[in-house]
Amino acid sequence: MKNLFFFLAITLFLIGCGESKTKPESIIEDENTAIDSNYCICSELIFDEPYNHFYRFEKREGFTGYCEEFYLDGKLKMTKNFVDGKLHGKMILYYDNGQIEEEKQFDMNFQTGEQITYTRKGEVKFHALYERGKQVKVLVSKPNLPKVDEWEN
Repeated sequence: MKNLFFFLAITLFLIGCGESKTKPESIIEDENTAIDSNYCICSELIFDEPYNHFYRFEKREGFTGYCEEFYLDGKLKMTKNFVDGKLHGKMILYYDNGQIEEEKQFDMNFQTGEQITYTRKGEVKFHALYERGKQVKVLVSKPNLPKVDEWEN
């Protein structure tokens, strides 16, 4: 009888200490959900021509969030915003010195609002207004103004 009791106790102990067949809730099943789905590096986005949008994981699910691109030295090169896979909001390009090179506005893939292009020193080189992808007015245009100053080369 003691042997039977001892055998049952050991069996229950081993069963209780064995691996669980179910995963704890803290383990994420889908590896994609472990990644911040509202941010990415721009090169991670894929353009899907039939859907006319950018996606990251699933073709039919357009990316919503923002992406960034960097120079080789780690400095910020560009930021873009997306809603349902479409460019939406401000897009900013930066020179390698950190100065803003260009700012544009988008509304569901259509350029809208202001576009401003700057020199490396921050002087406005080009400034125009857009409506639904069409340039409607040029406010500043200085085509002879160099993007790069000669003394910087």
